[in-house]
Amino acid sequence: MSKFASSRKGLILIVEDDPISRNILVNIFKSEGYKTLQAEDGQLGLDLMLARRPDLVCLDVVLPRLSGYEVCQAARKTPELSSMPILMITSLDKKDDVVKGLKSGATDYIAKPFSPIEVIARARVNLEQKFFLDRLTDRSKKFRLAYEVLETTTSSLEIKQVLFILVERTANALNAERCSIIAVEGRWGEDKEILKGRVLVSHDDPNMAEIPLDLLKYPEIIKSFRTGELVLIEDIETDPIMEGVREMMSHLGLKSIIAVPLTFRGEIMGALLLRSVRPGKSFTDEEIAIARVIAGASSNAIKNATLYRMLERKTSKLIRLNEELARTNEELQYLNNIKSDFVATVSHELRTPLTSIIGFSELLSEDHIGELTEEQKGYAGQIYRKGKDLLNLINDILDTGRLEEGKMAFRFRPVDFREIINDVIFSTRHVTSVEPDIQTDMPEDLPQIEADRDKLLQIMNNIVSNALKYSEPGSPVEIYVKKISGRRETDHSDLLQVSVTDKGIGIQEEYHQKVFEQFFQVDQGTARPYHGAGLGLFIAKSMVELHGGKIWFDSVPDKGTTFYFTIPMKQN
Repeated sequence: MSKFASSRKGLILIVEDDPISRNILVNIFKSEGYKTLQAEDGQLGLDLMLARRPDLVCLDVVLPRLSGYEVCQAARKTPELSSMPILMITSLDKKDDVVKGLKSGATDYIAKPFSPIEVIARARVNLEQKFFLDRLTDRSKKFRLAYEVLETTTSSLEIKQVLFILVERTANALNAERCSIIAVEGRWGEDKEILKGRVLVSHDDPNMAEIPLDLLKYPEIIKSFRTGELVLIEDIETDPIMEGVREMMSHLGLKSIIAVPLTFRGEIMGALLLRSVRPGKSFTDEEIAIARVIAGASSNAIKNATLYRMLERKTSKLIRLNEELARTNEELQYLNNIKSDFVATVSHELRTPLTSIIGFSELLSEDHIGELTEEQKGYAGQIYRKGKDLLNLINDILDTGRLEEGKMAFRFRPVDFREIINDVIFSTRHVTSVEPDIQTDMPEDLPQIEADRDKLLQIMNNIVSNALKYSEPGSPVEIYVKKISGRRETDHSDLLQVSVTDKGIGIQEEYHQKVFEQFFQVDQGTARPYHGAGLGLFIAKSMVELHGGKIWFDSVPDKGTTFYFTIPMKQN
């Protein structure tokens, strides 16, 4: 699962003065599980955007009080709404509306009359981009707050102020309902009765301090003392160590806890305690890592309570932490670059085929066209190819999200691979401007295999389409299929091996490690000759591996490439 995957549906605001169109859109989104808001004029729509902060806005062009353009312009001038995705609702025959809408700040547009499939596809793409940006912003905020917590430990404030600021910012960074620092007296030994505790500070009450605790009522703290490690209670209702105090904790509404021991040179001085009412696994791995870092810094602050004015001389540990944060910031920048490339690529690849579809549709819709000429048939072919490009791109984006979230369902059934080959030849016949030359070689007695037929067809379509796109039109593509005996210890059946060979441009050796990465293109420019989002081979690799198989390739620049994959004949 990707670090930035999301299963959120989102809240969608529909601003449309026509009640029929508005109800159609509401029903389309509700059928897919989205929550909706409605507004019948531009001013009310802008007010709802400010008040409810929807995840996506579907905005008509012609509206009472404020037009769609004016709403867009006002939203983009408002910092809280500047990044909110807005889909402008317009007509296919009003290209000026589209251009003007995009210039005024619209993210994308929906053409009237619209189809449910297109509406949902556009909404999903824009929501995924929005959620991706939200998660980047949230992650950056957490690390910024964590850095502020670390800076607190080197400040010249009184120690009580330092500790309160520390727990307050830690609670904000990790989204905890309560963050406390517990001090202990005595050493951990066989006799737990001799261990006494007291609350040094708690973020929800600046006046709470030096309150004695019965540590026998805090089994999570005792366990952290015994092991010297962070203790995570994901669910108070089911974790066995909480059995003796479960009723009390449930009464408080608590769901999960983190206890981090505060140690200095092997000596346990206390614990950083965070509690949450969020259900499920409320603390992420990233938040747990931040808690460890903060606990380490807290230990130094407590141990040196009387020497806090000299802490600037003892910052070697903080320097290392700052270096780690610097590396993390570099990773965030790298992820941000990926996001930018993703947004640019998707935007470009969606608009290019749509421009062709709209342009050729206008030509075909003229009166007295009569029987299509060869030139008109060429236009129709272009329309079909561009439409298929768009559909495949949207499907690839959606499949990538499902694969990252681990929500791609597989249904293994007996499959005749000859039928797969026939379907591939049929479905890729319009990938290039001329009829593809696909040659096949497979045994006559090839038995059926156990596989997910749709996923296996998608694997072959992606690999064959890739071979056709990166070859000269009319250049042959060869598909070779054979059955081989399993040779690895993990092979529980014989294997089906498939190879797809082209005589295209090949792949430079410097790119070999990146071929199966998401969004990878040999030419990353928006004007590159080979169109696509760079998801086909990533999806093919993921689906092969989910079949229990393996995929690889051989390539010689300017000579061609052969992709191979094997999958078990029978699933375990």
